[in-house]
Amino acid sequence: MLVWLALILVVLVWAAWLFGQVFTGRYRVFAYITLLVAAGVSSLSLYYHQGAHQELKAAAELHQRLSGFNLKQLANKADQKEITIQELLAELRLRTESDPNSFEKWRELGNIFLRFGEVAKADQAFTRAVTAKPGSESRIEFARYFMDQGSPEAFENAERHINIVLMNEPNHEGALLMQGINHFKQQEYQAAIDYWQQLLQYREQGSDSHQLISKQIEQAKRQLKLQELNHITVVVDNIDSLLLTRYKKAFFLVRKEQGGPPVAVKSIEVSKLNTPQKLTPSNVMLPGVSLWDSKNVYIQVRLSQSGLAQPEPGDRFGQTSLLESITPSENFHVEITETVE
Repeated sequence: MLVWLALILVVLVWAAWLFGQVFTGRYRVFAYITLLVAAGVSSLSLYYHQGAHQELKAAAELHQRLSGFNLKQLANKADQKEITIQELLAELRLRTESDPNSFEKWRELGNIFLRFGEVAKADQAFTRAVTAKPGSESRIEFARYFMDQGSPEAFENAERHINIVLMNEPNHEGALLMQGINHFKQQEYQAAIDYWQQLLQYREQGSDSHQLISKQIEQAKRQLKLQELNHITVVVDNIDSLLLTRYKKAFFLVRKEQGGPPVAVKSIEVSKLNTPQKLTPSNVMLPGVSLWDSKNVYIQVRLSQSGLAQPEPGDRFGQTSLLESITPSENFHVEITETVE
């Protein structure tokens, strides 16, 4: 940039010498200003052109250096810190956009995003893959990838892809099976039973698949009975007074009186806040810690504006009074009245 400023000064000196005897008064000032603007615009144009050229050159060099590796090898290199995540993403975008109709490339890109926890970007890649290869089987395959990732956001994306299949084909057996699995993994056992029972009517009585699905239903029923006892229920009493559209997630937590990381955490979409929420031992965050053995704790509910687990200024929360202990099947009521400072 200093080079271009120096060039502007040289132009102005040259202009003063060239036009000093030609223009006088306000005409001389006008000539100087015109030359200054022209020199500045030209210099900036050259500067930005050179900057864009350098970026393109750097991208080309990066692509040449990484062109011999497939996507999985590139992901491994990012894992091992041999390349940065930014370099990985730049190379992935270049490869997929160079062949935008490649189902395989978009699918592999989505899986790599899932590997690095980028669920939303993975869904975008999978959606492009479905555009390249429309069909129910593609969506069911991607739903399975989301379920394997296992985060709440991934389960939501899995459910959405399967629901799209079921809207077009309500009796699609693969979609019914996968939606049952999706709900079972989220401990929503009654929903899993409903989908599997619908599927069961399409299987021949006594066949291997009929017996297998029947066993899955029985397992879900057993888990449902255990769930009826092995949980606490938390109800938010003042939902109607809260402006829920400002928040992305609601977090239900069991916190120790002395502070530190929460004993248990459950996150949900704020749209589900009007239904009682259950916390179970599966929501425990700390290894070797029992939810039922925890002493001197609070039950807290926090509304997050960003959707992140870490409290941030502007989040709203409420909590119970201090509890000496908690026991299965207890119900707790919370009013969200406080604001994180």
